Amino acid sequence: MKVICRRLMNCRIYMAALMSLGLIICGLSGCFGTLKDSAKQALTLETAMHQKISSGDLTGIYDGADQRYRDAVTRQKSDALYSSIARKLGSPLDCTQGNTRFNVTTSGTTIVSVCNTKFSKDATGIETFTWIKSGDQFKLLSYYINSSELIER
Repeated sequence: MKVICRRLMNCRIYMAALMSLGLIICGLSGCFGTLKDSAKQALTLETAMHQKISSGDLTGIYDGADQRYRDAVTRQKSDALYSSIARKLGSPLDCTQGNTRFNVTTSGTTIVSVCNTKFSKDATGIETFTWIKSGDQFKLLSYYINSSELIER
């Protein structure tokens, strides 16, 4: 009887370990899938933003941004930033994606993406976008650009 109980106990431990390992592997593959999807989503969002900058759709940028962006930045300052980018750097031509982070917190679901961008006036910049999920879409939460040409020109 003791031998049967030990075998059952060993079998249960073994099965529990296998099930735990299976859940971990499934969870990790789900996470990696989410990360890959967030990088694709970020590129789609960056491309749409660059199209708005190129076409001078400043109203579309501001009105399409999250309310927290609009609370932090006036329309005039937002328009001035993107107008300055277009005037000094030109239209965004090519975005090479850098790091992309996908975060789920009590404040919301965000994608933070970095884009090394070439512009039409022989300029470059490192853009950092933060997008926040609002309903079923992501909206601009913050935008930063690091470009010496933006300062020097």
